[in-house]
Amino acid sequence: MQERTLKTATETKHTATSAILIANPTSGNYLQNVQQIQDALHYLHEHGWHAELRLTQSAGDAKRLAREAVEQKIEVVVAVGGDGTINEIIQELAGSETALGVLPSGTVNVWAREVGIPLDNEGARKVLVEGQIRHIDLGQINERYFLLMAGIGFDGEITHAVEKKSLKRLGIFGYLLMATWLGFGYNGFRSFIQMEGRIIRANTLQIVVGNTQLYAGAMKYTWQAKCDDGLLDICIVRKRGRLERLLMVKDLLLHHQQQRSQWIRYETGKEIKIRTRQAIAIQIDGDAMGHTARGYPPTVIRVAPGALKVLVPQQLSPEIFVERREE
Repeated sequence: MQERTLKTATETKHTATSAILIANPTSGNYLQNVQQIQDALHYLHEHGWHAELRLTQSAGDAKRLAREAVEQKIEVVVAVGGDGTINEIIQELAGSETALGVLPSGTVNVWAREVGIPLDNEGARKVLVEGQIRHIDLGQINERYFLLMAGIGFDGEITHAVEKKSLKRLGIFGYLLMATWLGFGYNGFRSFIQMEGRIIRANTLQIVVGNTQLYAGAMKYTWQAKCDDGLLDICIVRKRGRLERLLMVKDLLLHHQQQRSQWIRYETGKEIKIRTRQAIAIQIDGDAMGHTARGYPPTVIRVAPGALKVLVPQQLSPEIFVERREE
């Protein structure tokens, strides 16, 4: 395992004046949140922001609007939605000077929970005005960025199945239904993982590569991950029988660190290459993303250090951020 290093940071309280809010008017939560979005805009205007609401019209619009914001040197893009909306937006914000803000209104809102952004509109908009800018890492898999995690195997199959059967409208219950349906019958796969000059061979249920800790808002596969340490955390879940799978889920849900170590192999690294004998489903930040190739070329997952600027609360948990030295 690589040692996590302290970083000197110069970020201070945020004083942005230009922002766009990106929302999807066809999402299930939008109609419920129209007034709250307008309240947030009014609040930002009262605090000296030049903020506009921009609505998506079709797939890919959030990414396009974020790209335009970067080109126009807008200081903050606010994702009004959940982790899927955030993932689409960061594809264009990565490596830019435009920061990501969040008004959470998704199903689970893992990123907001991870960094302490309140899930209510009043609290979240205060973070936009009173928060701080931090640089964080991103993960990158086959040229696509992820903020939270990439999953290969069981969770990838669940995500693909949920989207294929249009169960997303059921929210978290759709995922739970599919996890229950597939859980005991999933056979796992043989994996060959190359990292830090080593090759790990394993019979695997899933591989979770985390930039952060929370998974589905409750579990912690990569419980040691920090989002600004220049490393990714890798959790290799070993293939187990049906009863053992239930015990493993219990230990993960209850954050039993010592017990959960028996079910997984935990590593950290800057680049991971994964080969599988058959095509295995992949998910990133909770959305389906293709499959691994059979054999070669390997699926390459690497860290992009400090690639994203984020607006977060002034008070942050040391669990997810590296402690900063005073200058």
